[in-house]
Amino acid sequence: MANAGKTKRPSAQPLSDHRLRVFISYSHGDENLVGVLAEVIEENGMAAVFDQKGMKLGKDFPQQIIHFISHAHIFMPLLTETSVKRPWAQQEIGYALALRVPTVPVAINCEPGEFLHGIQAIHLKTMDYAALKKLLTLKALEPCLHESPAGGALYECADTTEERAILFARYARAVTHMGNSGIVRQSGGLSFLQIPDEPLDHPLWRLRYGNKSKPKHHCKVIWEERQALTEHAKADGCRIIIDPRLDFSFYGGDARRSRLECLLRVLRGKDIQSCHVAIAALPLNESITIVGDWFAAHSITNIPGDGYRQTIFTRHAPTIAEMIKDFDRRFAEALGSLPVAHSRKRAIAEIERRIADLPPIQATAASGKG
Repeated sequence: MANAGKTKRPSAQPLSDHRLRVFISYSHGDENLVGVLAEVIEENGMAAVFDQKGMKLGKDFPQQIIHFISHAHIFMPLLTETSVKRPWAQQEIGYALALRVPTVPVAINCEPGEFLHGIQAIHLKTMDYAALKKLLTLKALEPCLHESPAGGALYECADTTEERAILFARYARAVTHMGNSGIVRQSGGLSFLQIPDEPLDHPLWRLRYGNKSKPKHHCKVIWEERQALTEHAKADGCRIIIDPRLDFSFYGGDARRSRLECLLRVLRGKDIQSCHVAIAALPLNESITIVGDWFAAHSITNIPGDGYRQTIFTRHAPTIAEMIKDFDRRFAEALGSLPVAHSRKRAIAEIERRIADLPPIQATAASGKG
């Protein structure tokens, strides 16, 4: 059976917040070969994902392998006379191709099977360390992130705000469960940081929705979205582009103030040490969220009172790499000449100014009475 495992703590690379992740699919009969292949990948500055050491006890083993493959930048099946006869190895190849993960086979004294027909493989007579060291360089593999397989990226769509929140929590926690994290990039509204961190019976939840109360299920999944994304932001930081002009008039007067105050508490606090904030010059009509280079989400429809709809999620590495470059460009444009280190302080001042112009929250609502 082929194995999967945990990557080491990554360092930055040009197209990624992390090292290029190469998932090696191999047969148990080839442990002596996979060690050499993994060593070459690591020494060439990439992350070899291959070992069963990353598997968590009590977790579904095939599902964990699926997570590792779906989050890989490169899928690299190690093909030998042993592995090509193993059904499980063929299943992993089929799964990677179905997910459109860029695939680079390494064939040792054998020919790739039908699944890999038409895909350029690295052919060697024996496991030659020196030859692999020259062939499997970062420079050689990085172009795979630009050369998307036929059909392009795969997406999962969330039609409602609740479905969107559920997928955010699921995608973010899948990365966390693999022992990894990523910087949170987000553009749209007031960001996930304006969602209350308090329990669901706290008065802030009533204030958030004003005169349009929401079901408890809605609040619960939104809260879980906040928790899952915050875990990544605490570990790796966040960059957000916000629009503090939003008035949330659909919910009544208290909703805007309560949301601005929730965001302000986070920016004043110390839970998220690295949080850089850019203020959009124009209204933000869409929402983009990228967590590390692990997954991205794009919401294209914002309905007043109903939040963002029709959100598409992807783990497709080439697509995410382009989204990161585009986000960072727009973030820099929104900052202008302001040094990024000063962005948080400016955002705090801007939010304080806007809160000062608003009427105070009603005492009965703030206390949870009435």
